[in-house]
Amino acid sequence: MFTCIVTDYVEPDLEWEAAQYRAAGIAFEALQLRGAAPADLAQRVATADVLIVDQATITAEVIDAMTRCRLIIRHGDGYDNLDLAAATAQGIVCANKPGFWSREVAELALGLSLALCLRLPEQQRVAAAPLPEGGWDLARAMPQRSIAGMTVGVLGYGKIGRHAVRLFRAVCERVLVHDPAVPHADILSAGAVPATLDHLLSQSDIVTMHVPATSETIRLFDHDRISRMKPGALLVNTSRGPIVDTDALVAALERGHLAGAGLDVTSPEPLPPTHPLFSFSNVIVTPHLGWYSEDAMGNMRRSIVADVISAAGGTPPATIVNPDVLDTPGLRFGKASS
Repeated sequence: MFTCIVTDYVEPDLEWEAAQYRAAGIAFEALQLRGAAPADLAQRVATADVLIVDQATITAEVIDAMTRCRLIIRHGDGYDNLDLAAATAQGIVCANKPGFWSREVAELALGLSLALCLRLPEQQRVAAAPLPEGGWDLARAMPQRSIAGMTVGVLGYGKIGRHAVRLFRAVCERVLVHDPAVPHADILSAGAVPATLDHLLSQSDIVTMHVPATSETIRLFDHDRISRMKPGALLVNTSRGPIVDTDALVAALERGHLAGAGLDVTSPEPLPPTHPLFSFSNVIVTPHLGWYSEDAMGNMRRSIVADVISAAGGTPPATIVNPDVLDTPGLRFGKASS
């Protein structure tokens, strides 16, 4: 029987999915194996024809165990937890679900920026500790900065970056964009200014990141690059934690080079409760929830189910991240499950 297995999930439950698959004659199993060792994971998912993955790491060992698998779907945009080379070698198509929460992530980037400028966490602490004589110690929540006159640097002009430019353009004086893969005319037409990375860093009061984790972007913001940022700037990361060297960020905050940071993603993730980043009043850390809204989640769940049902009928999904697999002799699509 055609089988779909979920390695891990963030939804409260997958009962809706289970009902859809039952109606389509597809066997379904939902697991919670986010941090499982490869050997354990391989044993539990070996019978999958389709594997749906959120945060679990799908290594070559796991892929080798899935002798029937024709499709791996990554629950979301990123797919750095999938060994694409190993999957391609086995004829397994890998797909992701990009764009379902692009605006949500951009909204969080703007929200973190506003919260840092207005020092909202500190304002709440002040409000919760009124003075004995009445009123509050307002000086604790000062100074605050207006975002209106700031220059914002947007790193990456993909789906999320484009939303970020539109949102920040509505509230800021100037938006710089660095993305070598995008024609300058496209950026200019959105009312932003193309910039080299060094120029963006030196001029931006806020730097917000919207790039994937690749060999070129991991640890892009190391000690050297953070030191090139404008003194007193804010760093906002809603993309992938490893893009920022955490030790370098802590050092920059300690010496006062940066005025603050807003992080929906970190390295490691999650951070241990005693991590130094939690000790700064000018740092906001959120639990990698920038992708979330009920609307976006519902749309993506429906899309994944549609792809699984199509896969059972022999049709690959539209958003393939290892397209070379389609030209390999070992492609598993179209072959009956054994």
